[in-house]
Amino acid sequence: MSIKLINTEISQLVREISRKMDSILLPISDKNNLTIMKLKVLLEISKKKDSNIGEIGQSLGVAGGNISNMCKTLEKEGYLKRTRSKEDERVVTVTLTKKGEDVLSIVNDQIDKKFVNYNNDVSDEEHHQIIDSLKLLNQRLDSLVSFK
Repeated sequence: MSIKLINTEISQLVREISRKMDSILLPISDKNNLTIMKLKVLLEISKKKDSNIGEIGQSLGVAGGNISNMCKTLEKEGYLKRTRSKEDERVVTVTLTKKGEDVLSIVNDQIDKKFVNYNNDVSDEEHHQIIDSLKLLNQRLDSLVSFK
């Protein structure tokens, strides 16, 4: 693969996919009085019990300070609880509150409704091919990240 391919086709496709995913989430986040980024943070926290702010930031590609401030706001709004580690006070763990779980239940139903046509139009085999291809690309790019 040439550097030109990475800089053009793949990069362009990744940006387009990201914009389209945000376009899908925007009406859902608006309907639930959340920004897209707040919604993404809540969705990321829901994937794993006791996430820490650094892990969330890394998963979303957002600086730790920005995620930390967003989590403070989400805590004030009642969606999550932040707990500072006793072993290392720099580490802050976040968990969903009942309100956070409730809004994500609603959001997940809304996302499922958005994807009804996708699920009808895309076979399981095609869906697995898409996922497998993205995983392969991710693995290949990992090797470039660690290349010195």
